[in-house]
Amino acid sequence: MRYFLFLLPLLLMLLPIHAAEKLVIISPHWEGVRIEVERAFNQWHLKNYGEKVDIEWIDQGGTSDDLKFVESLFKKSPDGIEIDLFFGGGIAPYLTLKKEGLLQTYKIPPNLLKKIPSQCAGIPNYDRDFTWYGVILSGFGILYNKKVLDYLSLPYPSTWESLTDKRYYSWVGNGDPRHSGSLHMMYEIILQAYGWEKGWEVILAIAGNTKTFTASASSVAKNTSLGEVAVSPCIDSYALAQIEVNGSENMGFILPENLTVINPDAVGILKGAPNLKTAKRFINYLLSYDGQLLWMLKKGTKGGPTEYSLNRFSIRTDVYEDPALKNTEIFNPYTLKGTIRYDFELASNRWNLLNDMLGALVIDPHNRLRKVWSIILKENSEPLKKMFFKIPVEERDQKFLCENWNNPVFRNHYINNWVNFSREKFYFIEKSLR
Repeated sequence: MRYFLFLLPLLLMLLPIHAAEKLVIISPHWEGVRIEVERAFNQWHLKNYGEKVDIEWIDQGGTSDDLKFVESLFKKSPDGIEIDLFFGGGIAPYLTLKKEGLLQTYKIPPNLLKKIPSQCAGIPNYDRDFTWYGVILSGFGILYNKKVLDYLSLPYPSTWESLTDKRYYSWVGNGDPRHSGSLHMMYEIILQAYGWEKGWEVILAIAGNTKTFTASASSVAKNTSLGEVAVSPCIDSYALAQIEVNGSENMGFILPENLTVINPDAVGILKGAPNLKTAKRFINYLLSYDGQLLWMLKKGTKGGPTEYSLNRFSIRTDVYEDPALKNTEIFNPYTLKGTIRYDFELASNRWNLLNDMLGALVIDPHNRLRKVWSIILKENSEPLKKMFFKIPVEERDQKFLCENWNNPVFRNHYINNWVNFSREKFYFIEKSLR
């Protein structure tokens, strides 16, 4: 018996050990999504393949930061970066990754593909070359605190332009699009909804009314629910989460009619994915009926999340007919009327350019911008307001700038020029009012 106990560890070492499958995912999705998706996927994978999957999640702070991180890794390791999937962040990052040859093709099984409409509100739900797939649909609108607005006797917002109202001064929440893909999307929507010149006027006026710029979109939504600000641009998932916690009698959310889009939130397999088989299974799960329903059911519901409601909308139309959703107020994006005609290729091409313009012209000089805007509102000076709205880039300049924006010397030259432009513009306005 003593010899058997001595040999037992050695015998166990010789037995075959089935290590869990592994998956490495870079994603800007918040913690609740990561927890719920990992739990549900593991249940599905164990049931269908008899094994669990160890998922390693990576996030550099938001969609824009995640995209830059992936691009920088591929510059050092062109054949693969030991990351399997890019998951979340809309579709713009996937258009960039595809253009750079950093996504690989995977055509999902026909029974899944036929369940996904080719588009929603004019925007494709998946890549025609099958390098990325929309997993869920997102709407972009305005979150508002009813209690705060009622207390201040301020109107509820209805359009992006509502946020430029002088009565909202210092009551608008906002965030930095250089770190958040959903916040970036809001600025892109404004530019496409109003046009280049009018769009920048709306952006600058909203910035003038903005109390402060935070780093993340979730912080913007939370500050609105806490009453730190009264209104803020917001993606539907964060808005609905705050409404769920605080009640619809306290919080509201609107999608500006004819001034917004419904955008897929996608997933794609990165070039050289080390766990390709499991990455394909992960996409299959996300697009399965149960995988789609997970996003829409409230926490605690059978088949739904256990800890966090995800408050997102299915890319599949059949899921909206599920009996579990019958007595809930579920919005179906496929029935939405009055969206803008969104140019997603333009949005993808100018992603980095727009981020840098917003940084140099709006966010980095925000303290002076906000101070000057308050003076303009008080003086009600149209000439100075016109000066305030000036930007140093014409719409026709974009193509040239985008084509050269990957050149760091070129890029830094223009950013420095824009910083100086903003400084001189605000100095001129302040001087004129002395």
